[in-house]
Amino acid sequence: MDFTAFKMNVVETTGLAKDALHIYVGVGVYLLCLVALRPIIKSQGIRSFIALIVVTCIALLGEYLDNRETIESLGMAGLSRDQITASIRDLINTCMLSYVFYGLMTWTKIFHASNPSTKLLKQR
Repeated sequence: MDFTAFKMNVVETTGLAKDALHIYVGVGVYLLCLVALRPIIKSQGIRSFIALIVVTCIALLGEYLDNRETIESLGMAGLSRDQITASIRDLINTCMLSYVFYGLMTWTKIFHASNPSTKLLKQR
């Protein structure tokens, strides 16, 4: 099964639009990376930056797989204006919320704990 058939199968199965699936995949990959990297990398800033890189790489790989037939036969110059526009829109849909979450985490205190955690049971 090629990537396009797989993608259309997912669209039909879920009943969601392709743009919505791009958003869900981007946020899902970002959050999954944050959770998976937690035991390995203790710094939240580094972990979230690596997750951002992973989301961007996954989005670029998806767009390559979408346009692979055209790229392999005609090269990058063979892509039509519509294909390039659709790819840019897909990249934005996939990555935008992850970049927003990263920015909010880096430059604001929205995702920081408001009160330091305290132990519920005191040791004697």
